[in-house]
Amino acid sequence: MNKDKFLTTNSKNRVAIVNELLKREGFDLQRVADALEINYSTFTKLMQEDDYVYIKRENQYYKFVRDEGQISTISNQSNSEMDYIKKNFPLLKSIIERYKHNDDFIIDKRIFRSTSKISSKNFRMPDDLYQNFVATCENEFPHLKIQDIIAQLLLDFTDKYSNK
Repeated sequence: MNKDKFLTTNSKNRVAIVNELLKREGFDLQRVADALEINYSTFTKLMQEDDYVYIKRENQYYKFVRDEGQISTISNQSNSEMDYIKKNFPLLKSIIERYKHNDDFIIDKRIFRSTSKISSKNFRMPDDLYQNFVATCENEFPHLKIQDIIAQLLLDFTDKYSNK
């Protein structure tokens, strides 16, 4: 990045750029200032704009919070997260229980191979059986596509009964 572009960018982006440079091995503030071709004192003054401070032990810049009112917004956010958890606790509990007992239906990554050729097939089966299957899929696994569930069932059958 050139000096002029660095000087005109906003402080948040400047901090992100400098923090990335500081993550490199052997980079400190002086080396970053040299890399940007900026005088060290000008660089450090510029980096303090908008209340950013350098934490030496972290070798990174962070935003300094002057107003404690800004901190409460963080706790308000966590309160809303707690409200969400409380509201959805039964659902979250059932998901955890299902996971504990390995009752969750997991799609094998082999189904999503991008190099595999896709085939379309028609199957004949009783309509009530298919409707029951679709209802179960929609109720129990709404996040999965029916075609992926069928592919997983075929894969499970093949793994179980093939004479490999």
